[in-house]
Amino acid sequence: MANYLNFDIYDLQLTNLIGNSQLRQLLISTANWSILVVEDIDCSLELQDRRQPRMMNPDLARMMNIDRYPTTQGGCGACVVLLSKYNPVLDQVDDFTVSSCLTLLCSINGCSITTTEGIGNTRDGFHPIHERFSGFHASQCGFCTPGMCMSLFSALVNAEKIPPPEPPLGFSKLKVSKAEKAIVGNLCRYTGYHPMANACKSFGADVDMEDLGLNSFWRKGDSKDVKLSSLPSYKRNGDVCTFPQFLKSENRSSLLLASFLLWMEMGVDRVKVVVGNTGLGYYKEVESYDKYIDLRYIPELSMIRRDDSGINIGVAITISKAIEAVKECNQHGFHIEENMVYKKIADHMEKVASGFIQNSASLGGNLVMAQRNHFPSDIATVLLAVGSLVNIMNGLRSKELTMEEFLRRPELDSKSILLSVKIQDWNRLMGISSGTRMNLLFETNRAAPQPLGNALPYLNAVLMAEVSHCTTSNGIILSNCRFAFGAYGTKHPLRATKVEEFFTGKVLSVGVLYEAVKLLGAIVVPDDGTSNPAYRSSLAVGFLFEFFSHLFEANVELPDGYMNGYSPLLSPAKQLDHGKIPTLLSSSMQEVELNRQYHPVGDPIAKSRATIQASCSLYVISYYDAHEREAVYVDDIPSPTNCLHEASFTVHASQCGFCTPGMFF
Repeated sequence: MANYLNFDIYDLQLTNLIGNSQLRQLLISTANWSILVVEDIDCSLELQDRRQPRMMNPDLARMMNIDRYPTTQGGCGACVVLLSKYNPVLDQVDDFTVSSCLTLLCSINGCSITTTEGIGNTRDGFHPIHERFSGFHASQCGFCTPGMCMSLFSALVNAEKIPPPEPPLGFSKLKVSKAEKAIVGNLCRYTGYHPMANACKSFGADVDMEDLGLNSFWRKGDSKDVKLSSLPSYKRNGDVCTFPQFLKSENRSSLLLASFLLWMEMGVDRVKVVVGNTGLGYYKEVESYDKYIDLRYIPELSMIRRDDSGINIGVAITISKAIEAVKECNQHGFHIEENMVYKKIADHMEKVASGFIQNSASLGGNLVMAQRNHFPSDIATVLLAVGSLVNIMNGLRSKELTMEEFLRRPELDSKSILLSVKIQDWNRLMGISSGTRMNLLFETNRAAPQPLGNALPYLNAVLMAEVSHCTTSNGIILSNCRFAFGAYGTKHPLRATKVEEFFTGKVLSVGVLYEAVKLLGAIVVPDDGTSNPAYRSSLAVGFLFEFFSHLFEANVELPDGYMNGYSPLLSPAKQLDHGKIPTLLSSSMQEVELNRQYHPVGDPIAKSRATIQASCSLYVISYYDAHEREAVYVDDIPSPTNCLHEASFTVHASQCGFCTPGMFF
C-alpha cells in the first residue's frame, strides 16, 4: 500500500537514512519519468522499510509520507510493484514484479519502478485494471488489491512481447489460464478469489464471457456484444511507459569475479552477499552489515551456458530465469525422454514461491540456504535426483561437487562461494547412447497446503527409473533408479539409495513393490519435533506406489489380493501431460434473483471507493496533503501529544472490536 508521491515511488520509506563513509547515489526512474537522487543512503534499506527511524533526511521527510509497516516476508503480495530493467546484451527491457518489502533500495539502481498509482489515479484517470476490479466486486478492504493490480499489469505487459496472432479488439494477448495465474501468491483475507479471477480473465483473448461472474457492467441476458461494449476499454500498448529511453544510456559498473574473490580472500567483516534478498523473508537478520555485495553485477555469475554436456546456470540467475532456461532445453532436446525430464523440472520449479519472489530470488541463494540453513528446498531435491553438479570456489581454487556432496559438506564460510549449477545431459548421466531405445519413467511430486505460491511443502519427491521389457518373461525390468525426497523434516534432501539398489535388476511385481514400500518407510523418517511425521512418511510411500502403480492391470487379481499382469509402458509423450496442475479455482456459477421491490438492494452496484483502493490513492479516510493532492493513511497522520484514539465504555457497543477504531473516525 502506498501514498501517491510526485515521483511515484511505491512505498519508498526512507526511514533509516544514516550517514555512511561512502557516498551512494541512487538514480530511480518512475512511472511518470521523474527522477529521485538519494545520497548517503543505508545499503540495507528496502523499498519498504519497517524499522523505526534512526535518523531521517529532513528534505526527504518533507517530501514523503510514511506508510504503515510492511511484512518484510514477501508472502502476501500487497506491496508488489513492477520493476523494469534494461538488458544491454540482448538489447531488451525485462519487466517483472518484485516484492518491495524485500527489495533492497540500492539494488534497483538504473531501474524503473511502476506502481499502481503510476498506471492510474484520481488525477490522470484510472486504468482498466482498476475499473474492472471494481466492477467485478474484487475489492473489499482494499489491502491486497493494489498488489493484485500490479501482478495483472505485469502479465499484460509481458503478454505483449509474445509474437502474433493478434487478439480481438479490446483484449490482450494473455490467455485466460495465464491471466488467472497472474495473481497466484497475492493473498486476500476477505473477498474470495472468484471475483478477482474474473477481473483478470476479462482481459484474456480466449475468455468466455458467460464464464465471468456477477458484475456491475452488464445484466443477465445481455448479448455478447453488449457485454463487450460494457467492459472498460483496454488499449494494448497504452499510455503507461514502464521504462524511459534515457535510462538505457546509464552506465552500470560491474565487478570482475577474480577481483571479488581476491577481496573476499582478504577477509572482510560485516559483509552480506545478496542477489534478491528474498531470504530475509524466511531468515530474519540478527545483525547489521556495513556492506552488501550484489552478485548480479558479476557477469560470470549471471551466465547461462548450454552444450552437449548439459546446461550450466550461474548462481545469480533468478529462479524465473532458470525456469525459462530449462524450458528452452525442453524444446531443443534430442530425445522425447530428455524433453520430458526438462519439462517436469521446470513445472516443479514453477510451484516454488510466488512469481514476484521467483523474479528476485536466485537459484544459488536457494541452494545455499538449503546447505547452510537447512531450508526445505524443492529445488535442491529436484537437482539432487537428476544428478546435478555444483562448482564452488574456495579462495582461488575451483572444485566441482555432486549435489549430494555439496549438501553434506560443512557449511559454506565467508571465503567460499557457489559459482554455478550444472544440470547434466540426461543421456550422458544414464550412460545411454543416441541410438539406444529406452523407456524412462520420471515424476516430481510436491505435497503442500496449496499447489502454487509460498506454501512450504510437507514433502517433495523426485522419482526416476529406466524400464524395459524382460526377454524371458512377460515382465518389466527396472534399472538406473534415482529416488530423492526432501522437505519432510530433515536437514537436507536425501537419496533413497537402499531402495534404488533393491529395485535394480528386478522384475517389477506387486511383491517387489510391497517390499520396497516397507523399506522406504523405514528410511523417510522426519527428525524429532517435526509436525505430522507419520503423514510425511506416508506421503513418500504413497508417491512411490503411485509412480509404479500404472504399470499394473487393476482388473486382474490373485486370491491373495495381489495383482498380476502388466499394462503397456506409459509413453514419454503421455507422461508429458501427467500431473498437470488443475484449474486454480473450482468452477462456479452465480445466480442472483433481482427484485425491484427493494431497489437498489440486491443490484450489483460497484463499490464507490473500489477504484480508489485499487489505485492505492485512498484508504480508510480522506486526508489531503497540500502539495500532493492525494490521500494518505490514518497511520500516516502524526498523532498529537496525549492523543486519545479510542476509549472503552461500559455499554455493549463492541464485541470483537475489529470495527470500533473505524467508528471513532
